[in-house]
Amino acid sequence: MTDPDSRVAAVAFDLGITAISAPGRASGQVTKFQATGMGHSLAEALGILDAGVDLTRPGAARLAVIASDGHYGKRTRQRAAERIAVLRKSGCAVLWLTFAPRNPERLEGPLPGATHVELTDPAEAVAAISKAATAALTAAP
Repeated sequence: MTDPDSRVAAVAFDLGITAISAPGRASGQVTKFQATGMGHSLAEALGILDAGVDLTRPGAARLAVIASDGHYGKRTRQRAAERIAVLRKSGCAVLWLTFAPRNPERLEGPLPGATHVELTDPAEAVAAISKAATAALTAAP
């Protein structure tokens, strides 16, 4: 982060929520996680990030990034979609990263309101994320 007023926070979520970096402090390394498929707390994770870095407070460019296959139960998807709608209404852009093609047989994938990018080639990740983040921020209300 080059702007001293910029803030970042990151969490990992399943049944619980794990802090990866504290608000305002970028991680010095890439953290690798193993998904266990043991539940999801996306709505709560977004709420924690909002509390930490004011995602719903107008006045600056804000971007929430979700990296997930989106394979959630109906109620979890509904609660997360409601949280994303609140973020979008406040002017926060939402970027959703997936790492494999969506399975049309399953209830999965990005939720409405998020700018989606599928990352299947790690060599293209930086360019794809940059382009999608710019599009998400440009489209934010």
